[in-house]
Amino acid sequence: MVAPISVEERDLANQHLDRSISFAMCGKIDQAITEAKKAVEIDPDFSQAYNKLGDYYLKKGQVNEAIDVYRKSIVLNPDNENSHFDLGRSLAMVGKYDEALESLNKALDLNPDHGETYCHTGLVYLELGDPQRAITNLETALQHDRENVMANYLLAIATQKVGKENEAYTIFKSVIDRYTNLTKVKGNFAEGYYYIGKSHFYMGDLNKALENLKKAVEYDTEAVDYHYSFGMLYSDADAFFALAEVLYALDDTSEAIINLKNALNLDPQNKKYQELKSKLGL
Repeated sequence: MVAPISVEERDLANQHLDRSISFAMCGKIDQAITEAKKAVEIDPDFSQAYNKLGDYYLKKGQVNEAIDVYRKSIVLNPDNENSHFDLGRSLAMVGKYDEALESLNKALDLNPDHGETYCHTGLVYLELGDPQRAITNLETALQHDRENVMANYLLAIATQKVGKENEAYTIFKSVIDRYTNLTKVKGNFAEGYYYIGKSHFYMGDLNKALENLKKAVEYDTEAVDYHYSFGMLYSDADAFFALAEVLYALDDTSEAIINLKNALNLDPQNKKYQELKSKLGL
């Protein structure tokens, strides 16, 4: 803890935080980060400002920076359920699954009724190769919100992994329907086409997967490198890789190589990308 600040300084820090939130609501994330940083410079004990700063870093794909400020938020306010949740989902994004579970479980200790925490816990178990535990947590998330798109999408993947193909296809179709309706409203909705394409890929419909993933890449803009949709995150590199996976499955090796190279240029150390690189003999 640092020396107490004045009432005027605390009010100014709050003003900067409010401005950051306004900028974030308009999609101006760089300005939001600047304002949140000003808030914590004035008030280094401002736990909420650190938490918001972490949210803005995530939207920029700066996950390690987000982890750092979420940790600061927790030190200042250990009973803040949201900071434990945010730290857990961020740790999962960088593959630190054991630490992620620890943080997510702490969030659930503080609030056992937070459906999103069960959703991200399900994601972690899915990544750890435990689809049954993933299913248990994702079903709990859906008890809180049957329309949770992330929980439904992950549940479809986990259900498929335990051999329940028909159930998985039914859930995938519901995800596809949800995103299809959104693409009719939003038009060039890259995120929608990405998850429609990924769902078709899991269902084995490679041509529809290809059609939609091409649109996800086509409708991407250089202004956005990381894409959020209903709590799920993917990068431009992930979109190129998903397209390369489909092309490889369709035996279109030359196009698969082009898209994989695009993915590797953006994220050269990614293990999944490296595995496909080996399969393609690169």
